[in-house]
Amino acid sequence: MSQITDITIIGAGVVGLAIAAELSGRDYDILLVEKNEKQGLEQSSRNSEVIHAGIYYEKDSLKTRMCLEGNRLLYELCERTGISYHKCGKIIVATDEVEDEELGKLFDRARGNGAEVRMISDREKADLEPNLKGTSAFFAPTTGIVDSHGLVSYLYGLARTNGVQMAFKTEVTGLERASDGYNIRVQQPSGESSFKSRVVVNCAGLHSDKVAEMAGIQADEADYKLNWCKGEFYSVSGGKNKLINRLIYPVPLAISIGAHVCLDVNWRLRLGPLLYYVDQIDYSVDESRRRDVLESSILKALPCIEPADLEPESSGIMAMIQGEGESFRDFVVRHEHDRGLPGLVNLVGIETPGLTSSLALAKYVDRMVKEIL
Repeated sequence: MSQITDITIIGAGVVGLAIAAELSGRDYDILLVEKNEKQGLEQSSRNSEVIHAGIYYEKDSLKTRMCLEGNRLLYELCERTGISYHKCGKIIVATDEVEDEELGKLFDRARGNGAEVRMISDREKADLEPNLKGTSAFFAPTTGIVDSHGLVSYLYGLARTNGVQMAFKTEVTGLERASDGYNIRVQQPSGESSFKSRVVVNCAGLHSDKVAEMAGIQADEADYKLNWCKGEFYSVSGGKNKLINRLIYPVPLAISIGAHVCLDVNWRLRLGPLLYYVDQIDYSVDESRRRDVLESSILKALPCIEPADLEPESSGIMAMIQGEGESFRDFVVRHEHDRGLPGLVNLVGIETPGLTSSLALAKYVDRMVKEIL
C-alpha cells in the first residue's frame, strides 16, 4: 500500500466502486479500501435489485434527482456492456378504499417528481397481469431489474483496469486531519499501518457515520447517525413466477414500500422485504415474522400465491438516517470543508434507491472532487 495517495475511497459497495470507476483513468492516484474480503458483500448484494423510477421520494430531493438520472444511466450502461437487466415495469396496486386514496397521492407525487407513470384501468390491469387483484393501480414503465452482482463486477473491473488500487480485508480505524490531507489508520490481517491521502471519500455504507466520527464530526449533531433496518425475503415456489409478468408493489407502509414481488433477471420470484429496525448485523431470517408477510397487502392482491409457497430465503440490512417513526430523510453527500475538513466527502444514509442512483452519485462526487483537486 502506498504511503501517500491522491484519493482514498472507503467502501467497495456499488456506490464506492462507481465513484472509483468514474474518477479513474486520469492523473489521480486512487486507493479503494474495503474491510471485507471482496467487493459488494453488504447492501449492494442484499437487496431487491430493482431499478427504481423515482416515485417515492420528496420532490427535488437528492434521492429523487439521483434516482431519475441513475435510472437512465444504468439502462444505458447495461445496453452498452451486456450487464443483464429487464426493463419490465411495475404495477403499484391498492386493495381497498383507504389504499385507493393513498395510491392517488403517490401517483401525484410520482408525476410531480418527473417519473413516468400512468393510471391503468381494470381492463388494462387484467391484460397486463391476469392474476392480479385490486381496486386501483398505476404503471411505472421505467422500473426494472438489474443483475447487481454483474454491475458490481463490471465497476470493479473497470476501476482496476483504469489503475485504481484495491485493498481488501483493510478496515479503517482512524481518520485524522493533517496539513495536506488526512492520516488514515487501517487494520489488516498483517497488522496496523497508516498512510496519507489528499482526499477521502467515505462510502462505508452501514458504518459511514462511524467513519465520519473518526474525522471529528459528531454524528448526532450532524444528523448522520445511522439506523440499521433489516428486510427479509421469502422465496416463492410452485412455478408461481410463471403467473407474474412484472414487478408488483403494494401501497407503501410507514418505513418501507412494503413487501412486494421481487423478480431477478432469471425470473426467480421472491416476496419482501418487510422492514424492521435492528441493533446488530445478523443476516439470519426470523421465521416468526412470516405472519407479517402472510398479512401483507401484496398477498391480497395476488391470491395465486399461497402460504405453502413461501420459504425463508435471505435478508439485507440498510443504513437509514430515518429512525423509527421519523419522516423522510434524504441522502447525505457532502464536502465537509465548512466543518474545517477540506477534502473529506461523506456519503451517509445511502439506502434505497442507492443501487439505482450509483452512477449518478458517482458523477455528483466527481464534480466535488474536481473542485477540491
